[in-house]
Amino acid sequence: MPDFGAMSLEEKVGQLVVARLQDWPLIEKYAKQGIISGMTPSLTKLSLREVAEFTNRFQKLSKYPLLLGFGGVSYSGGSDLRLGQAMRLAATRSRKLCREAARIEAVEARALGYHLAGVPNLDVNTNPDNPIINLRSLGDNVDLVTELGSELARGTLEGGAASLLMHFPGHGASSGDSHIAIPEIRRSLAELEAVDFKPFAEVIRRGLARVVCTNHCHYPALEPDRVVPATLSRKIVTGLLREKLGFNDVIMSDSLTMRAIKDNYGIEEAAIETVAAGHDMILQDYNSDPRITIDALVRAVRKGRIPLAQVEQSITRVWRLKRELGLFANRLVDVEKLPERFATKAGAEVARRIARESVTMLENRGWPVSPTARLAVISNGGSATVEQDLAWKFSPTNHRLNERVRQRQPDARTLVLSSALKPEEIERAFAAAQAADVVVFGLFTRVRSYAEDAIRVPARYRELIARTVAAGHAVALLNFGNPYVMAELPKASVALCTFSDAEASIEAAVETLFGLLKPKGLLPVRISEAYPFGFGLKT
Repeated sequence: MPDFGAMSLEEKVGQLVVARLQDWPLIEKYAKQGIISGMTPSLTKLSLREVAEFTNRFQKLSKYPLLLGFGGVSYSGGSDLRLGQAMRLAATRSRKLCREAARIEAVEARALGYHLAGVPNLDVNTNPDNPIINLRSLGDNVDLVTELGSELARGTLEGGAASLLMHFPGHGASSGDSHIAIPEIRRSLAELEAVDFKPFAEVIRRGLARVVCTNHCHYPALEPDRVVPATLSRKIVTGLLREKLGFNDVIMSDSLTMRAIKDNYGIEEAAIETVAAGHDMILQDYNSDPRITIDALVRAVRKGRIPLAQVEQSITRVWRLKRELGLFANRLVDVEKLPERFATKAGAEVARRIARESVTMLENRGWPVSPTARLAVISNGGSATVEQDLAWKFSPTNHRLNERVRQRQPDARTLVLSSALKPEEIERAFAAAQAADVVVFGLFTRVRSYAEDAIRVPARYRELIARTVAAGHAVALLNFGNPYVMAELPKASVALCTFSDAEASIEAAVETLFGLLKPKGLLPVRISEAYPFGFGLKT
């Protein structure tokens, strides 16, 4: 534990700052000085060995042990468990799979030197139009979210990483992306307590929480006198989470780069108010020099806006977490043991089981599809997309769908539509549909920050599907993303949801389409009257 008397004020406030700027010479300098507590390096272009060597290098040069996030998304490879697409896990209804998947991802994260795996998401997604939570949630049923979320937290701890509960006090009812503006959640206190708070309260009560991440939404029921995001509300952070729910571990803010915060408060004031509200750690603005944030916090302590005693209490919590993670005893990872811990056969088998057990059938009037039928496979989402936060790039996966179908039906005609959906593309696709016995439509959507329409099927693509159904063709809808879009589409002969475009999920969908796999999944959300919570056709 820290000797407060030996630390400078700069070092003390620095223990509250997770540096996110991807400027490694600068971050190296601050780590050596002991004025940052952690970092979130995005290392997706490096090999696994290079990632482990990178994290080891920074741990060796840092004055104090560093806390690193976020496992599962900050490097490439691994067991492809897709814990960030939590609805896929929930569709299996398996506590055992949730626990084991979280444990494996935690083991893989720790093997590379990461400590926060970014799970569980405890947002109850009660708003189908929510553009930023959606698939990241386990579902819209509070009991399901609580029980499976608890298993994710348990598995994360068993794997040696810190469970990270997101996004308190609940982001599931929002209708906007808090990366862009401050969403307002107009729910009564009774509704918030019965739904949104409950998973957090229960996981905390069970002793499975190590870090709780707050969100940037405004709750009039909790802050009736001013429009303020939860992140900056002492009533919510300290009064509700710390005091009422009794959480005495690390409270961390969501990213302070998000416009809801940065545009309204600025880099310095946002950091000050976030700490003053009661956070132990803040995710620094990744577009600015961390020194701006550190200096602002130093000034705030000197001026009395942030009590020094509060800072020292936060350091105690943060360092207690680091001690539990073993970082004071050994902050390095064994690069030579990577093959034993990373992307193992056991991990791949769990990922495959999740993919196969989550396939949810909504319609089966033309199932299974004959492998001798003339097929046209049409899909959207053929362009690469970039997640603005730390520039994570997602490549299209249509080719995997086409490859899997052609393995069963080599003569299948495949068309991948561009994001422009030009009229000539649409007409070409419809002509291909006219010549087919069965038309398979692949639906590719994705949750992306700063891109609220990314979860929706484009209007022109919906119109093409409706036109094809109206023309009397047998249509199969394979949905690899947002399940709610099924409410906007005509009833097809076959309809499947996988809740993910992971390779294993695409393979499972195609196997189900041809009758090689029996669907087991159950909807973790209500899509419509026709497709209620828990719906899933069995054969």
